[in-house]
Amino acid sequence: MSLDFVWLCPVVTAIYSLLCLTICFALSAYYNQLPPRLPLLSELATRPPASSVYAMMTNHIAVLAAIWLYLKHREFVSYFSHDHRNTWQRKASFAAAGIGLLGVACLQMSVNFPRTKVPYIQFYSNMLLMACSVVYIWSHTSLSSLVIDANIARLKLFLVRTSLAAAFTSCCGSVLKVFIIRGHNFDRTTPSPLDDSSSGAAYEWGAYFFLCLFLLTDAYEFRNLVFRAPKLVIPGAPLYNAERMTPTSSPFARRRELSFTDLPANTLTAPLVL
Repeated sequence: MSLDFVWLCPVVTAIYSLLCLTICFALSAYYNQLPPRLPLLSELATRPPASSVYAMMTNHIAVLAAIWLYLKHREFVSYFSHDHRNTWQRKASFAAAGIGLLGVACLQMSVNFPRTKVPYIQFYSNMLLMACSVVYIWSHTSLSSLVIDANIARLKLFLVRTSLAAAFTSCCGSVLKVFIIRGHNFDRTTPSPLDDSSSGAAYEWGAYFFLCLFLLTDAYEFRNLVFRAPKLVIPGAPLYNAERMTPTSSPFARRRELSFTDLPANTLTAPLVL
C-alpha cells in the first residue's frame, strides 16, 4: 500500500492548530471568559465549554504532530540508508524524533492536567515543550539541509526554515525571559504586572504561528514523496510473503497476480520481519 498525499499531514496539522485557537477564542469571547488583555494560550480556555474543546482539539493536534514526526524520521532514515557511512545522520534523526515526541507528551500534559488542581505541572510542561520544540526545529532544519532532492529549491527552503526557526527561538526565549527571569509563572493566582503578562502572551502567540508556518515548509518538501507502509512476513501465508519479498520497481505500478510456481523454495520458512 502506498500513500501519495504525504504532504497533507503538515498542512492538516497547521490548519487544525489555527482552527483550535480560533474556535476556543470565539467560545471564550462569546461566554465572556477572556481576560481584559491578550490572553496566554493557557488562559484562552479556562472554563467549559471552551476548556473542553481546547483539551480535545489539542490532543488531536498531538496525534497529528506525532505522525508528522514519524514521517519526517522515515524520510531521513530512507534517504541516508543507501550509504552505511551515514549512520550518524540516522542516529541524529532518531534522537531528534525522540525529543519531538517528548515535546508532544509535554503538550498533552499541559492541557490534560488542570492548572487549578496541579498548577506546576502545566508550568513545567510548557517550559519543557518550548525547549524540546526549539531543539527539534533546529535539528530538523540541519538534517533537512543534507537531503538533496532535485524537485525542491534546496537553498531557498533552507533559508526560509532558518528564518522561521530563528523567529520561533526568539519568541520562546522571550517567553522564558518574561516568565522565569521576571518571576512570573503560569499560576493565575499569583499577581503579575500587566505588561509582563501581555508581552509574554504576544511572544507565545508568535511562537505558535511561526511553528505553524514551519510545518508548511514540510508540505512543500513532502509533495513529491510516496509513503509505503512496512509489512510483516507471515510464514503461513506464502502468497503474501512473495508479494512482500518481491516489490515492484515503481510504487505506482500495479502488482501482477502471483501463483505458487512463483514462490522460492524457502518461502514457507521465512522469518518474521517487522
